[in-house]
Amino acid sequence: MKTLLIPLTDEVNTNSNVEEVASLLATFPKNNIDYQPWGNHEINCQTSFSIAHNGKAIFLKYEVAEDVIKVNTYETNGPVNKDNCVEFFVSFGSEKGYYNLEVNCVGIIRMAYGEKRANRISLTEEAINRIKTHIEIRTSPANSLTKYLWQISLTIPIEAFEYSSLKTLHQQTCFGNFFKCGDDLPQKHFYAWNKIDAEAPDFHLPAFFGSLHFN
Repeated sequence: MKTLLIPLTDEVNTNSNVEEVASLLATFPKNNIDYQPWGNHEINCQTSFSIAHNGKAIFLKYEVAEDVIKVNTYETNGPVNKDNCVEFFVSFGSEKGYYNLEVNCVGIIRMAYGEKRANRISLTEEAINRIKTHIEIRTSPANSLTKYLWQISLTIPIEAFEYSSLKTLHQQTCFGNFFKCGDDLPQKHFYAWNKIDAEAPDFHLPAFFGSLHFN
């Protein structure tokens, strides 16, 4: 199991412009999402994330390089996993339930809560709309290994986790995983930060979450 120490910052807060959050996270360590649990797909795709918190919100930035941009989902809680998609799964403290926060490259979010893949409860649009996003999509410079570069930065206030009684993230020990996927892209793929041991593609396996420690 991987362990991730999530640094505390006082340079941004829930009222900060998300572009400011994106610039700050660019100075934080990058963590690679490069484990392929279900076969070594021959694709050009590199993904990393940077993360921090201020006690009242999680600040998360994904950076992706890949060859295809394809988006069909524009509705909240739609099947964003079929598009260019990054995901964050997290359970807080001793909770049996966990959240799946999935977002495509144009910032459409799906978020739900439950103890396993089946019978999950979709979060309300009110909760999801508390999350701020900042998106950048551009073509890669000449001679790059991939055609596109895209980034998405998120400010996720603790109020968005509406099925938990979070007062602060300070000194919280949690469990979670980070993913990159594209179920309907020409080159279907599934990448994870922490290793998963399962026969078929399935991100909803909290037994394989890594340990997340909030400073």
